[in-house]
Amino acid sequence: MPLDPNPRTSRAQFLAWLAIAPFAWAASALLQRLRSRDRPEPVMIPPDVPLGLSVSGDIVLNRSADGSLRAFSARCTHLGCKLERVIDGVVVCPCHGSRFFADGRVAAGPAVRALTEWRVRPNAQSGGWIVDAG
Repeated sequence: MPLDPNPRTSRAQFLAWLAIAPFAWAASALLQRLRSRDRPEPVMIPPDVPLGLSVSGDIVLNRSADGSLRAFSARCTHLGCKLERVIDGVVVCPCHGSRFFADGRVAAGPAVRALTEWRVRPNAQSGGWIVDAG
C-alpha cells in the first residue's frame, strides 16, 4: 500500500472530524432526549374511561365497545406538539393541523407517521389498566 504523498490531506480530514464531532454528539443527545420524552412511567388508567377517543395527559386513549383499550403517545409525529383535543372522532394537533384516526394512523398531514402505540395491560386490583411504553 503506498503512503499518502500529501500528509496534509489526512491532517485536514482529522481536523474536519474534530470540528464535526461535537455537533454529532449534540445531535445524538438531542435525539435521545426526544425519544425518551415519549416514554412515560407506567400510568394507571381507571376503569371508567369513556368509549371512543379521549386524551388523558400524555396519552391518547381509544376504548372500543368490546371494552378493550388502546393507548398512544399524545405527541404529534410531525414536530412533537402535544395532542390535546378530539374533534369529530379524530385527534387534532393544535400546531399544524395533523389529524390521527382512532387506531393511530395519520388521517391528514403534515405528519406522515402514525402515533406511537403503547402497551396496555389489565390491572386486576382496580379493574382498570396500566399503560407503559413497553
